[in-house]
Amino acid sequence: MRSIVFLLATCLLFACQRGEVSTYTTYLNHNDTVKYVGKEECRMCHSEIYDSYMQTGMGQSFHFATKEHSALANSQMHVIYDTIKNLSYQPFWINDSLYIKEFRLNGKDTTHQLIKKVDYKIGSGQHTNSHLFEVNGYVHQMPYTYYTQDKLADLPPGFEDGQNTRFSREIGLECMSCHNAYPGHESGSFNKYSSIPSGIDCERCHGPGEVHVKQKLAGNIIDTSKYIDYTIVNPAKLPIDLQFDVCQRCHLQGTSILAEGNTFTSFKPGMKLSDVMDTYLPKYEHDNSFIMASHVDRLKQSTCFQNTEMTCVTCHNPHKSVTTLKATYFDAKCMQCHDVCKDEKTQNCTDCHMPKSTSTDIMHVAITDHKITIPSNEKNQKGAFLGLFAINNSNPTHLSKAKAYLKRYESFESSQFYLDSAFKYLQISEHNFTSYIQYYYLKNDTKGLVNFVMSNDVDSSKYSQTDLAMAYSRMGEVFASQNMNTNAELYFKISVDLMPFVIDYKIKYGSFLLNVNKKTIASSVFHEALKLNPTIKEVHLNLGYIDILNREYEMADRRLKQAIVLDPDYILAYENLVLSAQMQNKNIQMKFYLKKILEIAPGHKANQILKNL
Repeated sequence: MRSIVFLLATCLLFACQRGEVSTYTTYLNHNDTVKYVGKEECRMCHSEIYDSYMQTGMGQSFHFATKEHSALANSQMHVIYDTIKNLSYQPFWINDSLYIKEFRLNGKDTTHQLIKKVDYKIGSGQHTNSHLFEVNGYVHQMPYTYYTQDKLADLPPGFEDGQNTRFSREIGLECMSCHNAYPGHESGSFNKYSSIPSGIDCERCHGPGEVHVKQKLAGNIIDTSKYIDYTIVNPAKLPIDLQFDVCQRCHLQGTSILAEGNTFTSFKPGMKLSDVMDTYLPKYEHDNSFIMASHVDRLKQSTCFQNTEMTCVTCHNPHKSVTTLKATYFDAKCMQCHDVCKDEKTQNCTDCHMPKSTSTDIMHVAITDHKITIPSNEKNQKGAFLGLFAINNSNPTHLSKAKAYLKRYESFESSQFYLDSAFKYLQISEHNFTSYIQYYYLKNDTKGLVNFVMSNDVDSSKYSQTDLAMAYSRMGEVFASQNMNTNAELYFKISVDLMPFVIDYKIKYGSFLLNVNKKTIASSVFHEALKLNPTIKEVHLNLGYIDILNREYEMADRRLKQAIVLDPDYILAYENLVLSAQMQNKNIQMKFYLKKILEIAPGHKANQILKNL
C-alpha cells in the first residue's frame, strides 16, 4: 500500500526560511474532495491522545453553554452595568440552560427587559468565557464575558467605552474558524451556519480525515516509525516553516487578508499559510506592547527563535493541557539549549524571560509574553507609526497591502494615514476594483466613487463573492444619494443576489425601494429578511413604516414596539410611532412618544414639536 500512496502524492521542493531546503510531499488529504469527519472518528483509534487533548484550551475552546462546559456554573453570576448605555446584564440558569437578561432600571421600576438564551460559550475558560446566541443559523455575540483569571464579569472586548453593540455583533467565519473546528458555513452569508462543531478538533492540525479513516478501516496500515503516512498530516514530519504555519494560522492575530480564491477555511496543515492569507500587525518605534493572540509575532522577535530551528512544539505538546504539566516542565525545555543553567538551581525561567502581562486588546487577563528576552528595567515610549507588516509573509502583494490598510481603517482605527497608504498601494496593484470602491466609500468621496465606477468595467471572475457583494451594496448607496436610481437599483439587486443571506444588504435594498415608491417590492424584501432572522430591529421598523403607509396602524404599532423591545433607545422606531399617532390624530400618544425620544436624546427636534402641540 505504501507504493500506492507515494504514486498518488506529488513531490514538491519547499525552501525553508530557516534551515536547509527540504523535500516536501503533498498529502492526500489536501485534495478538495476529502471531507472532515469530526474528532469522534479520531477517538476510535486514538482514544488516549483524544482524552488528553480534550482537556487542553483548544479542546475546550467552544461548546454548548451548559453547566458542564461553562465557567459561570461555579461563579457568583455577577450582574454587570454599562454606565454609558445605562443597561445591566444578569446571567441566570434554568435547569441546564443559560440565559442573559438585559434590563434598565428607573429607580425601582424596570423600564426595559430583554432575555436571550445563550446557545454557545466561546473561550476555553483559562482566560475567558464569552457567550453567543443563534437564530435560524445566524450567530451573534452577547454583551457579557466572564474573566476567569480574576473571577469577574464585564463587557466583552470591544464592547467597552460606549461601543456596546448589545446583541448585534456578527460572529463571522474569520472569528469562528480560529475559535472552533471548521463549521458548516452558509455560502452567501457572513454569520449563518448549517452546523457548528464543539471545539477545535484534531483535524485543525492534522487536516481532513476522510481518506485516512477509509484506508485504515480497509487495513492499509503504514509503519510510521519508518515512513510518513500521507493520508493524514503529522505536523512533526513537516518542514519547520510549515510546522510553524499550522500554529500561526490562529496564534497570529491581526488584520488578515485572504489571497484570491481562498476563504478562512481554505488552509490545511501542510500548506503554506501565505498562499492562503497574509496577517498584518501595526508596528511602532520602541513599542513593546502586544495583543492576546500575538504568540507568533512575539516569538519571532526572540533571539531563541532567530538563531535556532525552534517552533511552537519545541516547548508545547498540543495534546496536553499546560495546567497538567509539572512546574519544571518549561525549565527543562530551556535547559535543552541553555547549558549555563544546568548547574544552577534554576526555577521558573519564564517568570523572568517570558513574564505574564496584560494585553492591549483584552482587559482583565494576564498572558505569557512569547518574546523571550533578558529582563530589563528600561521602559520604551511608544514612538512613531512605522506601518502595517505581514508577519507571515515577507513579500506580500501591493493589493494585499492595500486591503490590509483599508480593513485596518474600517475595523480598528479610522486614521487618515491608513487610507493614504491604501491609496498608494492601490495605484500600483491589479484586480483592485472592489478595493477602490471600499477606499472611496470609506473616504466619503462620492464623486470619486461614481467617476471610478463609470470609468471602469469589473471582471467578476477576479473577485470573491463577498467582496463583490459589499462593493455593489456600497455602490448602490452612493448612486442612490446622487439620485442615479436606475444604477442604484441594479447594484443593490446584484448585492442581494450575490449574498442572499446577508440581512443588511436586504435592508439597504428595501429602504431604497421605499424611497423610490416601490412599496410592494420593498415589503417583499423585508418579509424575506424577517423570515431569515426575526430579531433584527431595522426589519421591524421598515415593515412598520410600510404599514403606516398602508394605514394599517394597529399592525404598524405592534411592529414598531417590537423594534423597541429589541432596542430600547431606537429613536427611529419612536419617531415612526409619533407619525402613526399623528396620522390617527392621537395627540396624547404623540406627546408620550415625543417625551420618550427626549429621554433618549434631549436635544432632539421632538422638543419643538411638543411645544407646538
